[in-house]
Amino acid sequence: MNLLFRCASIACVLLFTPLSLLGVAPTETIQLWPGKAPGVQPTGLGEEQVLEGRPRPFYQITNVTVPTLAVYLPEASKRNGTAVLLCPGGGLQRLAIEIEGLEMAERLLSEGLTVFLLKYRVPAPIETALMDAQRAMGIIRSRAAEWEIDPNGIGQLGFSAGGEIGAWLATHYEKRAYAPVDAADRVSCKPDFVGLIYPGGLLERGTGSLKPALSDRIDGSVPPTFFVHAFHDFSQNSLEMVAALKAAGVPTEFHLYQRGTHGFGARSSGNPVGSWVTRFTEWLAAEGFTESYPIRKYARDLYEAVSSGARLPRLGYVLSDSTLADAYAVQKHYVKEVLRELTIGGFKGAGASAAAQESMGIPSPLTGVLPKEGRIEYNGGLQDVGSAADKFIVETEIGYVFGVDIANQVRTDQQMRDAVVSMMPVIELPNDVSPQINGITLHENISANIGSERFMVGPAKSPSEVDPNQMPISLTVDGKVLHETNGGIAKGGQWHNLRSIVNQLVSQGYTIPKGTVVICGALGGVHKAVAGHYVADFSRLGKIEFRVRP
Repeated sequence: MNLLFRCASIACVLLFTPLSLLGVAPTETIQLWPGKAPGVQPTGLGEEQVLEGRPRPFYQITNVTVPTLAVYLPEASKRNGTAVLLCPGGGLQRLAIEIEGLEMAERLLSEGLTVFLLKYRVPAPIETALMDAQRAMGIIRSRAAEWEIDPNGIGQLGFSAGGEIGAWLATHYEKRAYAPVDAADRVSCKPDFVGLIYPGGLLERGTGSLKPALSDRIDGSVPPTFFVHAFHDFSQNSLEMVAALKAAGVPTEFHLYQRGTHGFGARSSGNPVGSWVTRFTEWLAAEGFTESYPIRKYARDLYEAVSSGARLPRLGYVLSDSTLADAYAVQKHYVKEVLRELTIGGFKGAGASAAAQESMGIPSPLTGVLPKEGRIEYNGGLQDVGSAADKFIVETEIGYVFGVDIANQVRTDQQMRDAVVSMMPVIELPNDVSPQINGITLHENISANIGSERFMVGPAKSPSEVDPNQMPISLTVDGKVLHETNGGIAKGGQWHNLRSIVNQLVSQGYTIPKGTVVICGALGGVHKAVAGHYVADFSRLGKIEFRVRP
C-alpha cells in the first residue's frame, strides 16, 4: 500500500512539475531549442525523474534533456515590468526545482515580478547550462513587449549551481556560446542585474581563487550583482567574487549571514537569513527595478526622443495624474539610461527663492543630475562657450564641493556648512529645448532632467573667505545688465537651500561623493544666449568672462 502511494506521489509530481505552482499554472511553457540542443550532455540518461528521499527535505529532478522555460505572470495590478530568469541549483547534476524553483517563483510573483523558471539540462557541464541560460535570456528579451516587460529590466536569480550559471551569464554575454538559430539569438542575452544566492563552483580547485573563466572577464561592464551566503556554508565563493567585483567597480550588495546552511531557498527561518528575499527586493527598488512599467517605458521613450532631437513625449499621455514623486522616478530612470554612456559629474538645484517656489507650486527646490562630460573648467580670460545658433541658456549659480561622502539626511544648516570645503562661481549653459517641447509641464521638465547638460566652474574658494548669503551677483552682456541679484535670495539662506537640495537627492537614493559639486540656482534669472561678451561677477567669489559667437 505504501509503495503504491509513493509511486502515485511521484507520478503526480512528474505530471505537474514545473507546470503547477501551488495552484498557479504558467501562462505557457516554452521548449528552448527548436531542434537538437547544442552542447555536451551524457547519453543514455533515460527519462526525466524525480529524486526524493534525499537528506535535504525537498525533491529534485534529474535527467533533464529537453530544457524548457515556464512563464509565470503576476497579477496585472502588481506587475512592475521587471523579469527574473530563475535558475535552481543542484550541482549541475539535478535541479532543486521545488525549493529553488516553484517556491521561489511564487514568492517573486507576490512582489510583482514576472518569473521565467528555467529547467536547464542536467547532468551537464556549466558550458551547456550557459547555452540554455543565454538562449532563455534571448527569448525573454525578444518577446518583452508581449509580456509587458521592460527590456532593460531582465535579470537572473540563481541558487548554488544556478548562481554559477548567473556568474557565467554576467561575464559571458558578448557572444553566444552556440551558433545562433533564430531572431531570439540576435538580441542581447546580458542580464540587467544578477542575484547569486549561495553560489557554488566559482573557485578553482586547489587554489581557492576565482576560476579564470570568470576572473578574466570581470570588468566594469558586469551588471549590478546581489549576493547571499551563510557564513558556515562555503561562502568563500561569494567572498572571492565580491572582492573581484569591488576591484572592478561593479555595483554590488553582499549579505553574509552568521547563521544558516546551504539550500535554504525562500523558506521561513527564525534567523535573519530568512529575510533575504526582502533585502533582495529592497535592492531591486534601490536600483530602480520596481517602478511601474509605464514610468519605465516613458523614461526610455524620453531618452530616445532627447537623443534623436525629436519632440518629447507627453507624460500626461502615460500618467494623467502624475505626481512629483512620479516625475523624479522617471528622472532617475532617464538618468540611468544616459549614464550607460556618461557618468555623474555633479548635482543641481533649481527654484532657490521663495518667489520661484511659490510660482511653481513646489515646497522646496527641484533637483537634477549633471553629467561629468558637461563640465567646463574656467581658467581665466575670455572663454568661448559656443555659438548663439546652438540655442542654449545662460544662468548664474553658486557651486559647493563637499569634503565627505553624503549618503544620509543632513540634520542642520550648520552641519551642511561644515561639510562644504569649497565654493565656486558657476555658469550653467543648458540646451534651450523650448522649441521641441511646446508647453512643457513642470513634471515633464523634471522627468527629462532638463537644464542639466553643461556647466562652467570657476576657481574654488573656502567658505571661510566668502559668505554666500552676502554675495552680490551680476550678469552683463556687452555691458548691458541682464540681472543683478544676491546669494541671500535663496529661501532660508544658502546653507538651508543647499541642505534641502542634498536631502532630496539622498531621499531619491543618490550618494553624493566627496569632491562632487552641487550647484544652486538659478540666481537672478534665465537668459537665452545671444552673441556677445558676457561677464558674470560673483564679487569676492570671482568673475567668469565668456564669449558667445554669432
